[in-house]
Amino acid sequence: MNRSENGQISFGITLFLAFALLSVSGFLVFRISAPIPTTKTPLGNTTVSPLFGTNTSNMGYVLEQGGSIPVLNGTVQILGPNNTILDIVSFEKDENIFFLRIPENGTGLAHIEAPGYYRLTTRLTNNGFYKLGKSGTFSGQVRGYEFVLQGRKLPDPEPIPRATLEIRSSNGWKRTITADQEGRFEAEIPPTQFSVIVRSDTHADAYFDDLTAAKGETLGRDFILPAGCILEGFAIGDGVTLEGAEVKVITTMLDNSEAIAGPRGKFNIPGLSEGMATVQIKYPGYQEYSWRIVIPGDKIGIRKPFSLMPAQPFTLNIQSADGLPMRDAIVRLRREGRTIHQSKASEFTNLNILQSGATYYFDITANRKNESPLLATGQVFTMPEEGPGEFTVLLDKEPGTFSGRVSNVNGMFLPGVVLNIKAIVDDESARAPLRRVLSDAGGEYQSDYFAPGKYSIQATHPQWGENVVIGEIKPGETTQLWISLIPR
Repeated sequence: MNRSENGQISFGITLFLAFALLSVSGFLVFRISAPIPTTKTPLGNTTVSPLFGTNTSNMGYVLEQGGSIPVLNGTVQILGPNNTILDIVSFEKDENIFFLRIPENGTGLAHIEAPGYYRLTTRLTNNGFYKLGKSGTFSGQVRGYEFVLQGRKLPDPEPIPRATLEIRSSNGWKRTITADQEGRFEAEIPPTQFSVIVRSDTHADAYFDDLTAAKGETLGRDFILPAGCILEGFAIGDGVTLEGAEVKVITTMLDNSEAIAGPRGKFNIPGLSEGMATVQIKYPGYQEYSWRIVIPGDKIGIRKPFSLMPAQPFTLNIQSADGLPMRDAIVRLRREGRTIHQSKASEFTNLNILQSGATYYFDITANRKNESPLLATGQVFTMPEEGPGEFTVLLDKEPGTFSGRVSNVNGMFLPGVVLNIKAIVDDESARAPLRRVLSDAGGEYQSDYFAPGKYSIQATHPQWGENVVIGEIKPGETTQLWISLIPR
């Protein structure tokens, strides 16, 4: 049934009042399960009103951004850990209401999208109202060249199957899509300027930033990737080759390529982009090391040996406040912004890979039965230039919690705001964002288990702007921070 705009608004208001009246009366016509509890349930690093469990039915109502016009014929993708899609429900025809049940392993997050609107990633709430923005359409094909020797005819580029496109708009919105087997892609995106990084395992990655989408229109753009360079390397130890060595190459395009050295310590990594790259190699009993190399654009490949030095012994002692060893504590070791190793403290004593003279950062978590865990983040240790190293960490501080609400300059609370929370340490380059959470339908956020110390919280929304605030976590306490976004 087609409705006029006034009819749509009237329908939405009538429906909302009907639900409110039924709720006051003590029943809901669509309730098919037990009442929804009102306490808060922890969700890993966040807490939200519980929507979990197969015995709970939840409703959502989708509107067009900036008004009360219902959005029709859309889908809701329920997300699990690592953004895996657990379930898909739809709102179709003349109804923009969806009903869903979130699995126990859900995260409380969902992608909501509909034709003509760009995807909204948000935290789900009971009886939530969600607003989608009008979009432009971005489509095209990804193809790639083969590397040929100078003087030979360059063949026509071929479609690249399953290439990925990382789309980021000028106002902070981002999405990653995957092309099909013929390299073709299509996505609804915000009507604004945007950039794209196109990645492929078989070709060099490429960056494009001269793109603009218009509302209600389609931007067609094909991308052609260079063949890229092949790195043929050899991991060599103290007079031996290191078969099984772990190799990672990070290019200027921030593309991570990994390999395991085979016989004679040999490894091949294709499709590297021209420019600077970092080669990282790790092997038990040898010092982990990084090399900076140049990836040429005028050669099919480069061949290079990488020699590792024998490691020096290293001892890590983790103790509680009363001096007891905490062998089950989880330890994450970082250097230059990358994670070197993660394991239990008891397994760490045999980890002899630290580089002489290098500085490392330790993040430690020790769980306790029926008590809050003990934390220590950003613990700094520098390995001696010569000889063994020993580091003792005392765990005596309980974690704290961040909570609050996010609003725009008009005081309206905002759902779907991305909050990046990271510790403030002496070496900022050594720490990636520590935690990422989303505000719920009422603009609220909460994230638990932070070690005492100072943190920065960067809040970003594609329409309403961004802001950065500083907060301090005290042992066992909740720090409340209300954030007002500043328009760009």
